[in-house]
Formats: sequence, C-alpha cells, structure tokens
Amino acid sequence: MDDYIFQPAGCDDIPEIVNLYNSLVGTPGCTWNFDYPSKETAESDLSSHSLYVLKKDGKIVAAASVGEFNELGHLSWTPENPCELARIGVFRAMHNQGIGTIILQHIIKTAMEKGFDGIRMLVSKTNPAALALYEKNGFARCGETYMFDIDFYCYEMKFNDRSRNKDS
Repeated sequence: MDDYIFQPAGCDDIPEIVNLYNSLVGTPGCTWNFDYPSKETAESDLSSHSLYVLKKDGKIVAAASVGEFNELGHLSWTPENPCELARIGVFRAMHNQGIGTIILQHIIKTAMEKGFDGIRMLVSKTNPAALALYEKNGFARCGETYMFDIDFYCYEMKFNDRSRNKDS
C-alpha cells in the first residue's frame, strides 16, 4: 500500500480520469458508456472537491468521487449525515490486484475526516466484482432501486457501526 498515493484530483488529472472511465465501458456489469461519466462529470466532481485519485509511479490507477451529490436522498438510509460514493473505477489492467480495496479504504477514511457518519451508494445488480468488493469491505446491502434505467442495490456503511465492529 506504500507504493500508492491517494489524493484529491487536480485539473491536470481530468484527461487521465476520463480515459479510466472510458477504459471500463463494456466490462462485465459496468453501466457506464462513452457519454457518462464524462469530462464534464469529472470537472463537476473536481469543482465540488469530491474527486479523488489513487496513483502509482505518478500514474492514476483508480479514481472515485465522494461527496454530497444529492442523487440518493429520496431513498431510505441508516446514516443521518452520509456522503455518496460514485464513479469509482480501477483501470482494467489493474483489476484483481486489490486496488479497489485500497482506494475504498482511503475513501472511507476521507469521509470520516470530513465529518460524515456513513457512505451510501448504488451498485448495479449485474456487477458481481463491485458487489463483492463492497461486501468484503463492510458495506451492507440495504435495499433496491431502479434509477437511470438500471436496477441497483443500495449499499451503505454507517461509521459508528464499523468502529464498534472493529473493537469487538
């Protein structure tokens, strides 16, 4: 894990992040296309200080957006002040190397440091790799929804539950 640098994305990272997004189009369970997420999506996440990257040897290997996107507030969640995790991706060549877990652990720590009491997200029902990643890392399935023409599972992590589980 010491070989990786987790940091907020910068303007210069946008082309590489969009390349990462596009590299995942067509992978099993990926609901993205060449129109979403886009350069504009990445720029919006950057301007709201929600876009993060994981780098190795100066190259982006993963990216994720975590913040208050207000897309999921109408659904039922346990945390009272959660952030939303969206647009998390790992370059295809780096799959199955634990990179998803590394960036996810950094995202959880960052969300805690920002004062959120949990994380919520949607995961496509047809994305077994993502479903396994979140369950392995302590997220709980808490519902289902149909949004953006896609069937999703709702996942959440409540931080005080996570802390209690670590101490047991």
